[in-house]
Amino acid sequence: MAERRYTLVFYIAVLVAAVATYGVYRALEASKENNRVVTAQVVVASQDIPEGHVIDKIALTTGQWPVQTLPAGAFSSVDSVVGRVTRVPVFQGEPIVPGRLAPAGTTGGLEIKIAPGKRAMSVKINDVAGISGLIQPNSRVDVLVNIRDDRSEKELQVAKLFMENMRVLSVGQQVTRGDDGKPINATTATLEVTPDEAERLAIAMGQGSIALVLRGYGDPDSIKTKGATSSDVLSQLRDGRLVDLTSKRPDPPPRHRVAAAPPPPPPPPVIVQVAPRSPDSLTVQVYRGSTMSQNRFVKKSDSLTASKP
Repeated sequence: MAERRYTLVFYIAVLVAAVATYGVYRALEASKENNRVVTAQVVVASQDIPEGHVIDKIALTTGQWPVQTLPAGAFSSVDSVVGRVTRVPVFQGEPIVPGRLAPAGTTGGLEIKIAPGKRAMSVKINDVAGISGLIQPNSRVDVLVNIRDDRSEKELQVAKLFMENMRVLSVGQQVTRGDDGKPINATTATLEVTPDEAERLAIAMGQGSIALVLRGYGDPDSIKTKGATSSDVLSQLRDGRLVDLTSKRPDPPPRHRVAAAPPPPPPPPVIVQVAPRSPDSLTVQVYRGSTMSQNRFVKKSDSLTASKP
């Protein structure tokens, strides 16, 4: 009887443990279900794609993207993107959306970079107007016109910034910025302008000369200037203080003046004594037997005078 009681208690304990385990499993599954993020398949770039580039299959891949943050119009099939042309650069890992692509059937070229309502217009540049080739595609520039004012009596020369924050579409035939950042030597630059700006820019190029003024990165500020004339430049030169470089500088104050040392006396003259020249003489040795004697003859005025040794 006791064995049956223990057996019944054992089976009841196993049943309670199984029910508790199942309850914990259901609770964990419910928690996972609540925390699970719903995703959808989207086409993303597997590498950086420059603007104006025809997209091939190698540059694309698919990934899971949260539905709540899914970009509008994102593509879910790779085949729907292959062969399209990018309007703007697409970086690795970014989803492909219609706003980054040119219309279907568009081929690569400059026209894909022109924003709706804008036009592309080329202007002549040189080493000065093009800032020594440092202007690159997608740079932002101001347009400076130098023109003669026919309304003034003296026909003054006027310089004025009349277009600001203009986008450079291309420099020469180069429509993309090089990775090396080397200067681009070209004779033309293509700007993105409105139709009204294109008309005024044509007049500026026909009546005067233009120059491009490079703007700093991320500088959208608009600055209004009144322009400068040749009279303004001449007035500034006349009002400027001229420095006479030929004028003698004033002597320093006496308290800072250092007395100069007197020059050293000249050295005493060197007296050179010349020894008197000895008169010409002639010595003759005379032998008398075993005795030898010397007779010396001194020359005086063309005659010889004997002298004793």
